Amino acid sequence: MWHRPLVLSILLTSFVLSGCATVDSKLKASPSKGAGFVPVEEMAKHPDLPFNKAWLKEGVDWQRYETIYIAPVNTDYLMQANWWQQNIRAGQMQHDVQDLATFMQWEFIRAFQDDPKHRFRVMVISEEGSLTLEMALTELVPSNVLLDAIKVGGQKGSGAAAAVLERATEAQSTVAFEARIKDTNTGEIVGMVADREYATTRPIDLRGLTWYGNAKQIITTWSHQFVDVANGRPGEIVKPASTFSLKPW
Repeated sequence: MWHRPLVLSILLTSFVLSGCATVDSKLKASPSKGAGFVPVEEMAKHPDLPFNKAWLKEGVDWQRYETIYIAPVNTDYLMQANWWQQNIRAGQMQHDVQDLATFMQWEFIRAFQDDPKHRFRVMVISEEGSLTLEMALTELVPSNVLLDAIKVGGQKGSGAAAAVLERATEAQSTVAFEARIKDTNTGEIVGMVADREYATTRPIDLRGLTWYGNAKQIITTWSHQFVDVANGRPGEIVKPASTFSLKPW
């Protein structure tokens, strides 16, 4: 005979999983309107890429590139916005933004260096014969640590399903970036992408207990997606990351 707690656990897990597709579709961030680092209005959704919008120059022989340079991440477009001045961390945001920009550059470097297929050799400085990846952070909304702490503390009596619904109605940590890929020799832009993501929705969100735990996870996901795209065969689909997870971290 099955134990009642085990049955209830299985039923609850099945209920939550059955609703993942619905929750996932409702909690995807709307695409950014663009900050100006790249002309987002000239870009479109590519069904085989995991980003909101992209543009790839036709006829580019991507296989001839064997090295890549990851440039320092641009924060000018983010700091020109005035919304963050009203944020709870307004006094620390400039420092926070620079830290996240450095984290993003090195996370992309690490992702390509750790790629088991070694598609690209990462260059310390921009050199001829390589691709140059230039990125800009264009939106950064930190987690509200106080509210997330209260939410986690109240999980004991609420249940996973209630937590998902509660999370869906809250303002979420958000990150957006724009990027352009250049031929280092000519300076010609051969590709552009833009994406905007919410923090992953979780029944219990431990990453939300730090200001930028969720933002860093999004950036790490982007870095892995870039590597997956670089390794992909023509027409191979690289899917977006899920916006829902049962893991608390």
